[in-house]
Amino acid sequence: MPVAYLEPGKRSIPLERDTRPLLLDKVEFRDPLNNRPIGIDQLLNRRLYNDALLVLHRGKVIHESYRNGMTAEDHHVQHSTTKSLVAMLVGIAIDEGKMSAQAPITQYIPELADYPEWETVQLQHVLDMSVDSPYTEHYDEPDCGYFHYARAVGYYPELEGRQPQGARAWLTNKRMRPVGTPGQRFNYTSPLTNALMIAVGEAYGESALSLLESRIYQRIGAVSRGWFNTDHLGVPIAEGQLSLRMDDFARWSALMINDGCNLEGERVIPKSFIEDTLAVRASSQAAFARSDYGEVMPGAQYRNQFWVVNPQQKQYAMQGIHGQFAWFDHDRELMICGYGSYPVQVDAIMIGTLQQLWNRISLACDQR
Repeated sequence: MPVAYLEPGKRSIPLERDTRPLLLDKVEFRDPLNNRPIGIDQLLNRRLYNDALLVLHRGKVIHESYRNGMTAEDHHVQHSTTKSLVAMLVGIAIDEGKMSAQAPITQYIPELADYPEWETVQLQHVLDMSVDSPYTEHYDEPDCGYFHYARAVGYYPELEGRQPQGARAWLTNKRMRPVGTPGQRFNYTSPLTNALMIAVGEAYGESALSLLESRIYQRIGAVSRGWFNTDHLGVPIAEGQLSLRMDDFARWSALMINDGCNLEGERVIPKSFIEDTLAVRASSQAAFARSDYGEVMPGAQYRNQFWVVNPQQKQYAMQGIHGQFAWFDHDRELMICGYGSYPVQVDAIMIGTLQQLWNRISLACDQR
């Protein structure tokens, strides 16, 4: 796939290190396969296939480690954690009055107005993936909507005799057109994040990648280029094709637990975006409960491209296939970032292991 680059700013911001590191080998973990005690090295290597782990607590790094051949200088694909990162740009656009969460998405992507099904879809519905289209993203079903989309944007070769549509054209595909009432049901739909990037670019009248670079990436103190894959027409694959170094992933993600400011206290994204993301909403929880994930994460909500796993306790996450994540416990001022090469996109063992890792590290931080 073609690659565009996010250039860092003129000055990097170092990650401050705590003089008292978190001793993960002292934390008790249980093997998700048999519930027996398991050491952190085996848990990370053989259960999560983890490549990198970074823990930031109260603004300081208390753990950073690399494995399985990855080093601190290497880039790693973010997969769907990209969704949450780029959604911050939409938050900026709304704060500046360039976009409105209640505006119809057709205002920003005019070709969708050719399809009556899109008439009542607002920007917020796209942010929350509550458009309610028939699209499905079941990785064990080769004929599901995801794999048709993936071929259309260049993840895989197109079927014989067909040309790739590209990310923007695929938004008009019948699998993307709403069939229910927008806002009533959460349905995880990766191509909608591409729509967000397209919409931001249209709202400002300039390249969305240039905006992402100047408004966010050059202001977080990054040390290295970000790599962003596009389709063959140059449209950013915003739903999952960003690659970063772990320390730059941490700098970007830390905006969420630092009230929208970078690590030197300079505002980058509006605090209102974070407050809106974390606000407990019965309507969002009801929409989530009607989804495929309702039983797996009871009481959760999906807001602004973030998985708000425990709204009451302000615990939320960015999540990507194969073990990419950033976990936040807002009140603890805790962030846990991870890269992985899990052998399948997602399964119960990976989810259970991640939840245990997040919970045990959170409790360990209380005892420091």
